Amino acid sequence: MIIDLHIHTIGSEDSLIAAEDLIEQALRIGLDGICVTEHNLFQASEIVEEFAFGTPLKVFRAVEIDTDLGHLLVYGLDQKQWQEVENKPKIHTQQLIDYVRDCGGVCVPAHPFRFQSSSIGEKLETLIGIFAIDGYNGKSDIEENRLAWEYAKRFNLKLIGGSDAHIIGDIGKCVTEFPKYIETMSELVEQLKSGQFQAKYLL
Repeated sequence: MIIDLHIHTIGSEDSLIAAEDLIEQALRIGLDGICVTEHNLFQASEIVEEFAFGTPLKVFRAVEIDTDLGHLLVYGLDQKQWQEVENKPKIHTQQLIDYVRDCGGVCVPAHPFRFQSSSIGEKLETLIGIFAIDGYNGKSDIEENRLAWEYAKRFNLKLIGGSDAHIIGDIGKCVTEFPKYIETMSELVEQLKSGQFQAKYLL
């Protein structure tokens, strides 16, 4: 199953992708699933799920959260759990990781070696509970991704793939391939925890 684990729509305000266009493009290029990761918003991705109803495309909803060290992709929180961290500017990274883990979810540092302040970078070494990083990121250049690959190899971390798309043409640029069909977010989280997946460039 091929899933783009990192996509933004107009719900993130910095993206130009409308929900209906996201669904159409994902189906056109042959994706099996997408994960909408709006910036610091959970409810905003619900509309994508609605537009996908009746199509074979699976839609998962996660969040990209701005923490005190950089951006974290958070998978596995529901609306009630999200409310505990919503509207908390620059939340403490380790506290967020611990909270998400207690809720049964997982955190993955987004574009960890992108050359800007929103990336956690070498501060990854200070974090407990990280097992994977966003190493195939379609918005990062090859050198930034290569730094993530090298770090992952050094610390025995897995790599996930997502386009980080903010425009239609970037959807599916990087993806994560899972050997099993995934129906729900809880199943996606379990597959991420298992480490049984492969990140890659698709387009």
